[in-house]
Amino acid sequence: MSSNHDFTFEWSLLTKKGLRQVEQRPLAAELGKTLLERNKELEATLKHHQNIIEDHVQEIEYLTKQNAALREVNDSRMKIYEQLEVSIQDLERDKYKLALEYQAEKKHVKQLCSNIESLETKVEELTRSLEDARRQVEADRRTKKTERLLGQQQQQQQQQQLPGQPAIVINSPTSHASKDAIPNVPSQEGVSTSRQTTEPCQSAKPMPAGAAKQSDPAAPSAGAGEPRTEEDGTEQCERDGGPTADDHTLSEDSEEMLRIMQELERTQKCLLSEQGKVGDLEEQLAVIAQENTALQSKLLNVHSTEIRSVHDELSMLEEFRQGPVCTRCLRDLGEQQDEDSIITGTTEDDASLMELIRNTDFPQAYRSSVTIEVPYRRTERSTA
Repeated sequence: MSSNHDFTFEWSLLTKKGLRQVEQRPLAAELGKTLLERNKELEATLKHHQNIIEDHVQEIEYLTKQNAALREVNDSRMKIYEQLEVSIQDLERDKYKLALEYQAEKKHVKQLCSNIESLETKVEELTRSLEDARRQVEADRRTKKTERLLGQQQQQQQQQQLPGQPAIVINSPTSHASKDAIPNVPSQEGVSTSRQTTEPCQSAKPMPAGAAKQSDPAAPSAGAGEPRTEEDGTEQCERDGGPTADDHTLSEDSEEMLRIMQELERTQKCLLSEQGKVGDLEEQLAVIAQENTALQSKLLNVHSTEIRSVHDELSMLEEFRQGPVCTRCLRDLGEQQDEDSIITGTTEDDASLMELIRNTDFPQAYRSSVTIEVPYRRTERSTA
């Protein structure tokens, strides 16, 4: 078909010639008819372009809404990421503090173990010394008892001795035999030994002359013998087991034994308290280890969820970039495309959309290159 310039030129020629030539009127009528058809075609194309522009406006509105929604989603995810980072930092601080506490508790436990070992060695030494003291006290008690029994036996022999008979010597073989025949007395507590050693010697008191005569009927006949004096009484008291230097040493040994026993009880109580502290510290260490494992598992879960969310976002963005979903109608592009669709998006549209999603903080104008296909022949058929 001829262009608009050709039509205007022909129309001018026809108008000039129409004044002169009346026989060219059918040609002018045909030319006017073609001009009317051309006007109708132009009006149809104008309407078609207006529809395309309206579709573009709707698409732009839809994309702006989608951009705003994606921006809100991005902001919410950024806030979530910030919160996760803060929580991760707090967990790392807690983990560091727990590690320091664990090391301090470990050192304290080692110190307590060393203290317990030293206390155990001290308790063993005290038990040995206590056993030695008990053996020594028992030996002293046996010797004192044998001496006391020998003194009583000698006194009885002196009282029953006749005036004409010689005195019996203590160091005779019979005395040694009687000493060996004396049974061993079982050991008692330190308090009883001290009580026995501190008893006064009542048998060593000097007796008056009348009492001596009444008690001993053979005293008048024994007038030729030696008279008893106060010195003999004190010697007899010492023989009978009175308060001598050995008794004082025995009381001192018993006091030392009591003191050792008290110290042993104190060390045993201290050992029990230290063992209780060690048990409490072991329980605390177990609780701290459980908390540490729980925090580590929580930290691993947080890292895994964060990595999973990042992978999900990347896969979603990859899907948007590859374009399996239409940005206008949200249909799968793998389906059969409509032949009547006029707007066909290109890869530049996807690239611009990705750039817009990345640069949400700096909004830019959406400029997409769109190819417009004008179905000229189809409109001719429709107008025909």
